[in-house]
Parts: sequence; structure tokens; C-alpha cells
Amino acid sequence: MAESMESIVTGVIVLAVAAILVTSHYRRQHRRDKWLGRLESHRVWDRLRHRH
Repeated sequence: MAESMESIVTGVIVLAVAAILVTSHYRRQHRRDKWLGRLESHRVWDRLRHRH
């Protein structure tokens, strides 16, 4: 019985770590897409291009 509980606890810990890693990956990707979206704005590029 103790061996089965140990494997269940290990499995739950592995699933929790995997969920945290997947969540952080998608959160980072969303933040990156949002940041790059700001750079694609025409106003930003026009301001940078017309500065002398």
C-alpha cells in the first residue's frame, strides 16, 4: 500500500510541475507577442524613422 501511495504522490508532483512549466511558457509567449505587437505600431516606426 505504501508503494502505491508513493507512486501516486510522485505522479501528482510530476503533473503539478508540468502544469507550472506549461503555464509559464504560454505566459512568457503571450508577454512576448504583446511586446512585439507594440513595436509593429505604425506610430512607433514613424517616430523612429523621422527623428533626425
